[in-house]
Amino acid sequence: MNIKTEAIVLSKIKYSDSSYIVNLFTKEAGRIAAFVRISNSKSKDKIKPSLFFPLNIVETELNLKSTRNIQTLKYCNYVENMNNICMDVYKASVAQFIAEIIVKTLKDEQPDTNFYNYFRTLIVNLNKQAGLTQNIHLFFLKEYAKFLGFQITNNHSELTPFFNLREGMFLPVSTTEEESLDIKLSSALSELLSISISSLCQFNVNYAVRKKLLLSLILYYSLHIENFPEIKSLKVLNEVFTA
Repeated sequence: MNIKTEAIVLSKIKYSDSSYIVNLFTKEAGRIAAFVRISNSKSKDKIKPSLFFPLNIVETELNLKSTRNIQTLKYCNYVENMNNICMDVYKASVAQFIAEIIVKTLKDEQPDTNFYNYFRTLIVNLNKQAGLTQNIHLFFLKEYAKFLGFQITNNHSELTPFFNLREGMFLPVSTTEEESLDIKLSSALSELLSISISSLCQFNVNYAVRKKLLLSLILYYSLHIENFPEIKSLKVLNEVFTA
């Protein structure tokens, strides 16, 4: 069956000198791994390897067969100009991180229009707005948890000042150092939880707090997802933002 669908690029793996395996999150068919053959011809329908950078939004035509795990990509081209993500080292590192999180957590191959539309809007904001870059991956993690089924409860108050990673909510007391954030970090997390994409530029924390929040959110995911894998792009992301 052939389908035409918009898709978000997640990753690209070189298969041979003239082919790739790409991971796509498609609007009509959910997450798909697809085989791409790169033609040497000058045809206008030639599929360009440069299309497959993390979080690029593309239009595709796919040949789907239920009997195989890797589908065939017949056509692919740009939908929007996403060069700001591709060319900006900070945006590119954030995009790689977010894409890796999706690859390693989104297992369902069924379409999810609500999440696709949310994810697409987030990517467009990352591409167009300069002031979001340093915080948008934190915003994504707290929002994505909702779609995965372990939304964080923002019940922060003077009576409940400590965020508990295992419970996913703020508690009156700190339990263990591994499970509970301190008062300062808990307060910063509560502020992040209450903020929208339109006001994300106003989330003003220093690098040290931002790094601790990121590591805490990764730990939160690991406590709520069985066999949560290592996120390899995390090291690159931290190095880029300390440069």
